[in-house]
Amino acid sequence: MSAQTAPADTALAGWQQSLLAALWAPTHDEALDQLAVPGVAHRHFMWRGIAAYRSHAAAQAVRSLGAAYPAVEHLVGPENFEALSRLLWRERPPQAGDLAQWGAVLAAQIEDLPDLVADFPFLADVARVEWALHSMATLGDAQAEPTSFTLLAEEDPAKLRFVLAPGTACFNSAWPVVTLIETQRGTSPRQAPSGETARVWRSGWRPRLCQAQPGEPAFLRAVQEGKSLGAALGSAPGFDFSAWLAPAVQEDLLLRVVLDPARHA
Repeated sequence: MSAQTAPADTALAGWQQSLLAALWAPTHDEALDQLAVPGVAHRHFMWRGIAAYRSHAAAQAVRSLGAAYPAVEHLVGPENFEALSRLLWRERPPQAGDLAQWGAVLAAQIEDLPDLVADFPFLADVARVEWALHSMATLGDAQAEPTSFTLLAEEDPAKLRFVLAPGTACFNSAWPVVTLIETQRGTSPRQAPSGETARVWRSGWRPRLCQAQPGEPAFLRAVQEGKSLGAALGSAPGFDFSAWLAPAVQEDLLLRVVLDPARHA
């Protein structure tokens, strides 16, 4: 049976590859060339079908990208966003079947467009933060362990490590990226300087965004590298840990405290 099914499997795989190539061909005529459609009559019949299929796929891509990048769409306007989406669709097509996972490289696509960067110099940074928020939907769940926080009062910081919420990351920008995103969401942003560092994390199933405190990115990076609490604090001079701790617990940024097995006997 394997000898009989192998040619069929090969033919199906070949057709799928041809269909994908047709989907992202620059024109409908070139799409038909990818499908190797013979004869003028056959091409005329297939042209309408492949045109409709390609248009539908591109429209789906625009909607999918808009769900991931609402602030980017708001900032550039619907028409410009549609053009940007279709360009990304052609030049950086999906590598998997789930469109919700397509679009991580939008920031790179933006940076390849000098005119767009000149008009919206903050756009690539906004895109990076929005993708981080969007991608949290696929992360594994994690539960807080409030009882573990008693270790903070009982143990030497050199013996403790922190476990942070899924997706925790900081993005430094010369532009007010948090303000730009929060304004689009209808949130009243706090007054901020021209540059902001965004902190993203997941609280339960909800992606969260705020401005990072001074020194916080270095502290969180050290924690994620597996350093002890004492070492992480030493990596972030000027970081106000006492002001950070209570909100971090309340907002599910800090999930639990654990004893470092390498230091705890």
